[in-house]
Amino acid sequence: MADSPEIDFEHLNQYVGGDPDLTREVFGLFRNQVEIWGKALMADAEDELWSNVTHSLKGSARAVGAMRLAEACESAESLIGDDRRPGAREVSVDTLEQKIDRVLGEIARWEYADDMRRLRSP
Repeated sequence: MADSPEIDFEHLNQYVGGDPDLTREVFGLFRNQVEIWGKALMADAEDELWSNVTHSLKGSARAVGAMRLAEACESAESLIGDDRRPGAREVSVDTLEQKIDRVLGEIARWEYADDMRRLRSP
């Protein structure tokens, strides 16, 4: 599958070698990480939790080639201490949730296309 606006498949393929089974596994791991860390993505979180959540999401995003999401996580990660501006985390949570939804949508499209390819293969 060609690059999409949400996932850099060229980057991802450096790690999975174009193997659809491994790609599917990496996508599953990403979904699990998003489910775990996404629940803790709260604007009013203590700085340490906020930093851990956004950092972990950033790493998961990079692992699947979701560079836009990773960049948003990196920006969010800095919203601690003196850099924690009023309302900034609320906007960041909104942005991250939207970007996560887009990445999950792209993963679902890839998985559907892969399922169709597998059905057509002898």
